[in-house]
Amino acid sequence: MFGNVRYLLRACTDLADLVHKLPRTNPEGGGKNILIYNWRDVRHNYAGGAEVYVHELAKRWVVDGHQVTLFCGNDGKCTRRETIEGVNIVRRGGFFLVYFWAFAYYLVRFRGRYDIIIDCHNGIPFFTPCYAKEPVIGVVHHIHQEVFRQHLAPPLAMLASLLEYRLMPWAYRHNRFIAVSESTRKEMQAIGIGTAGVEIVHNGVDLAKLQPGPKSPRPLVVYLGRLKAYKSINVLLQAFRHVQRELPEAQLVVAGSGEEEQELKRLAMRLGINHAVDFRGHVSDAEKNQLLQRAWVVSNPSMMEGWGLTTIEANASGTPVVGANVAGLRDSIRNPHTGYLAPHGDPDAFADRIPELLTDHELRDEMSSNAVLWANNFTWENSSQRAQAIFMEHL
Repeated sequence: MFGNVRYLLRACTDLADLVHKLPRTNPEGGGKNILIYNWRDVRHNYAGGAEVYVHELAKRWVVDGHQVTLFCGNDGKCTRRETIEGVNIVRRGGFFLVYFWAFAYYLVRFRGRYDIIIDCHNGIPFFTPCYAKEPVIGVVHHIHQEVFRQHLAPPLAMLASLLEYRLMPWAYRHNRFIAVSESTRKEMQAIGIGTAGVEIVHNGVDLAKLQPGPKSPRPLVVYLGRLKAYKSINVLLQAFRHVQRELPEAQLVVAGSGEEEQELKRLAMRLGINHAVDFRGHVSDAEKNQLLQRAWVVSNPSMMEGWGLTTIEANASGTPVVGANVAGLRDSIRNPHTGYLAPHGDPDAFADRIPELLTDHELRDEMSSNAVLWANNFTWENSSQRAQAIFMEHL
């Protein structure tokens, strides 16, 4: 009851805030005013790779002299407005209302104040080309059709699928897009999104912070990411039961938060591996970097990724990755040089590949060296400049 009251009060506050005027910003030195729409920001309770991607690009655009505003949803634990590393964050609405407020705030508060809109697709589009007069560049991490079918109730799955598969190609037919991988570009083209052009801008890594370091004294496997059903972490837990039988000293760290956390903990109990599985919850950047360094293997069993940001972060830390052979991970994992690809949903395949890397020191060292060289191809500075060049062409 109290949660519903708080939700209603936040909605009323968001409505009242529409009448307040925003100070107009004037970037110096030819900089532009950039408005970004994204479902969440990096401080949202369920922030993931998509939010990191947006923020890492945006903060570098600020350094280059642009003014950047990010409009996103609020998890109820963050302030309604905040500036993070120069990026102005405006948080309104929640899971679904953020889309309504995005439209309302554009009409009342944002219209005429920005040079370009970066519209990030997170399953349900913002449909900014239907109401915004500014140039719009879309950003797509991956297509969600299979996620909708498997993990949403039928009526909601049908609606979400219709929005992405039918309405989005029409609404954005004149707009160029940025995709994070070649796999994503192919998925977009398969359903008719991006007919005006799709450019690839990969995720990057901060090579100054992510470097090889001392490994854990005991075999350590790490999963890092959101705890959602489509991430298929249950497959990793089932595989780790076999790993534990072969290597009783092995440990698994599951770092991240999400709605699947309690169910995954119960599964670990049923599998009899809870003593060897450490559910860390949300971790700080410093703890994340340390985990990636200390891990012997990082695993990503997800059924779908746009790219797999943690893959390259792990590689930069000198750690090979065992991931599912799915779109996105096929792009970021160089099988069998920087890690292995295993059939999605197959615990036995993961249980074969992970112990191979844990027990073969020479193989692991070779993959570690290859991984570092591969990760050096991807920096946020390069990605920022590439994306900036794309949107500047529209101004």
